[in-house]
Amino acid sequence: MFGRYERLGRIGAGAMGEVFAAHDPELGRKVALKLLAPRRGSSPASRLRLQREARALARLGHPNVVTVHDVGVHDDQLFIAMEYI
Repeated sequence: MFGRYERLGRIGAGAMGEVFAAHDPELGRKVALKLLAPRRGSSPASRLRLQREARALARLGHPNVVTVHDVGVHDDQLFIAMEYI
């Protein structure tokens, strides 16, 4: 579990962190859960960058861009929950 999300499996990883397939039991849907690497998320600049990324994605309404469902911090780790495709 990661907050309210049940991690189902790792999809991938990069310089900024990891992405997991997850289930959101509150909304009954599968999501892609992007977790910012702890070493990256410790700086205010990293937190701001993730928040800007989430806001930018949330403003876009296009069939080729994933929908952002949630953004926040859990156990001092930043995350974005996005549409799973």
